[in-house]
Amino acid sequence: MDLRFSLDKDNGIPLYVQLEQQIRLLIRSGRLAPGDPMPTVRQLAVDQRINYNTAARVYRDLQREGALQLRRGIGTFVSEVATQAPRPKHDFSLIEDRVQELIAVCDKAGLTLDQLNRFIELKWKEAEL
Repeated sequence: MDLRFSLDKDNGIPLYVQLEQQIRLLIRSGRLAPGDPMPTVRQLAVDQRINYNTAARVYRDLQREGALQLRRGIGTFVSEVATQAPRPKHDFSLIEDRVQELIAVCDKAGLTLDQLNRFIELKWKEAEL
């Protein structure tokens, strides 16, 4: 499967976090369906030009949370339980309004996108979502 990810090595967010978030988004949006095969860890590392251990960490974290399932000797697949409770599409419209408000507040405060990303990542980890 040819998955394309947008990883920015200079934005301050660890690559494994960026990659995990993008895979979760593909699953939640339905672009990756239950049972879909994922590239091997090695292939993911080569395709994304990242360290093998980084790719392995992404898969390990996503397997732990139930988004991906490893079938020994066969490969890694999107888990059946990963999409059992799909999020309604209207959730994004609610979030979009809040994001627009946040952007306006950050602009007034002089906060850069990089600073905001780091702040959100810190708060996300504190909430353990």
